[in-house]
Amino acid sequence: MPSTHTPTSNVLSLPARSPASRFKIVFVVHGEGRGRTVATDQAFTHRLQQSNPELVGQSRIHRTGSGPFDFRDVGLIVFWLGDPLRQKYPKCYAEAVQIEATASLYGIRVLNSPFGLSNTSKADQAGIWGETGMPSAYAARANSADELPAVASEVGFPCIIRSDDVHCQRDIVIARNEADARRVAAKCLFPAAVITFVDVQGAWRATGDETSLFSQYHHKARAFVFGGEVKASHLFFSTDPIVGLSTSVFAREDTPRRNFTRRFGLGARLVSRMIDADLAHFEAPVAHADELVKAVAALGLDFAAVDYSILPDGRPVIWEANPYFYLPSGQQSVFSAERQAVRRVEETFDWMATQIKAEYARALSAGDKSLMEPETALLSVAG
Repeated sequence: MPSTHTPTSNVLSLPARSPASRFKIVFVVHGEGRGRTVATDQAFTHRLQQSNPELVGQSRIHRTGSGPFDFRDVGLIVFWLGDPLRQKYPKCYAEAVQIEATASLYGIRVLNSPFGLSNTSKADQAGIWGETGMPSAYAARANSADELPAVASEVGFPCIIRSDDVHCQRDIVIARNEADARRVAAKCLFPAAVITFVDVQGAWRATGDETSLFSQYHHKARAFVFGGEVKASHLFFSTDPIVGLSTSVFAREDTPRRNFTRRFGLGARLVSRMIDADLAHFEAPVAHADELVKAVAALGLDFAAVDYSILPDGRPVIWEANPYFYLPSGQQSVFSAERQAVRRVEETFDWMATQIKAEYARALSAGDKSLMEPETALLSVAG
């Protein structure tokens, strides 16, 4: 768990701005060279300029390490920073903690606190969810190659081994015995998360319905959680137990060669069924949405993309929550036209903008009018 120690900083008194000045939503992002960027940034900004120019006018950007943070016209602060923040980007974490601490003095609402953004390593997430009774897989952390085989044995085989603090579906393996774990240890990135393998496909097969896509393939669903609201995103199927975009049947089939062979019917029905299932997932209310909301809140977060699998009775098995999610423009999606990806991404961004505006309105209406108007700007964090 991250420390709640607030780094020391210097503040500079500034003349107060007129009470009539317009309050802003400030998005705190990584400064140049201070953290990774994701395609979501540009795609979301482009959509806002098209559909929510008013929100664009109410917003400004603060880049970490860029100088003083001016609190005088701030109504809401949104931390849009890579995670786990404290572990991967300590300088940005230190600045974000000080921004949040100063904001609290003036009753300024923040979304996705830096403390919550530091709870998102795989082992930390699983530990928090286990303690709070969330339907998720057990996970433990291995800090070195020497530790990994023993940790894997403690978790039990088969188990999933992956980097503890990276969200992307890369360098993830399934160890089926201790010998596998020892081989993985030689090339694994540490710290590593060792996660119980939950055989969701096996649970579907046990129902006896051999025609279901869920029985025939592994799957992963994604939904976005923002406060108490949930919106479905996508549903991928794969022959690989580790399901992501790169391992999905969609990625395998959306190639020039496969697109050509489908003209003659090879694989066309399978792709069509999966696209129908994906579209249905996006359009339908998310089953057990309350569990996803609780999972995000348990981490101390206000919004995140949640990846999960769906058991035959509809209950989720939650794999991870990613508050710094990748959502490119719909044109870049696999089977973009067939999956109506442009419309779906635009609707998702519009939904997110609606949630931000609602939080902004609540923040202003709940503000403590007895507090003096902020007159300080944050300087560089000491050290």
